[in-house]
Amino acid sequence: MVREHMIIMGRLRTGIFGLDELMYGGFVKNTVNAVVGTTGCGKTIFCIQYLTEGLENEENCIYISSDLDENEFLRISSSMGWDLEEYIKSRQLKVGQFQIKDTSFLDSDLTKFIKGNDLRIAIDAFSPLVASADYQSRSEVSFFFKMLKESGTVVVTLEEPFIGEPSALTNMSLFLADSVIQLKNIGAGETYSRTLRVVKHRMSKHADGVYPFRIVEGAGIIIEDKRCDGFEPNLDNLNISEEAKEELRRLANKGYITEEDIEKIRRRVK
Repeated sequence: MVREHMIIMGRLRTGIFGLDELMYGGFVKNTVNAVVGTTGCGKTIFCIQYLTEGLENEENCIYISSDLDENEFLRISSSMGWDLEEYIKSRQLKVGQFQIKDTSFLDSDLTKFIKGNDLRIAIDAFSPLVASADYQSRSEVSFFFKMLKESGTVVVTLEEPFIGEPSALTNMSLFLADSVIQLKNIGAGETYSRTLRVVKHRMSKHADGVYPFRIVEGAGIIIEDKRCDGFEPNLDNLNISEEAKEELRRLANKGYITEEDIEKIRRRVK
């Protein structure tokens, strides 16, 4: 069954192939949206793909990390076939590396970096970013999230531990977030090694269930949920590996990606 494509006013497309349909049109504008998962499940690719969608639509975007500087960000995006350097040079995309060490969380350089007219913001990952902040600073997280919503529509990633319970900060962040998307990497040998689930989506309906997804060079995250009748894509002169082309053919034949998606991938891969 092909899932009906729904677009609702006041939404921001996620940029993730297949996710907008699961969230009835995308993220609600001016919300904080948490992506939670263990290391290696695709959270950073999710962030870059989300921002790339905005950059192509001439939106101002911000990427913030505690680990990745501008060079590392470009290296990862380049590994997917996306050249985002010109967006950084034009200041349409700002990349910042921060850690919160100050006793005053809301007066940090991070908040000064964010404040402005930026439609898309990605913080990857939030938990390590504020790991060294004191208890008083952590109590200000709700005010920080409010400030984020005023600045744009935000994706924050959160580390989910392999063993044990999430930290108090992670639990607070998940509670405050307007939507929560869980990514899982089950591991080699499984039929579906990576899965996605929309845990909650305030102010909106969302699809139930667990959905397998693939990370494909040139495309990024593609959710395996039927969106159209299958077709044979034209991948001539597409500058990606033969292995990635074969995967795109399989996903197109199954109806998991559309002809519009193929054209979008073609535009992104230089």
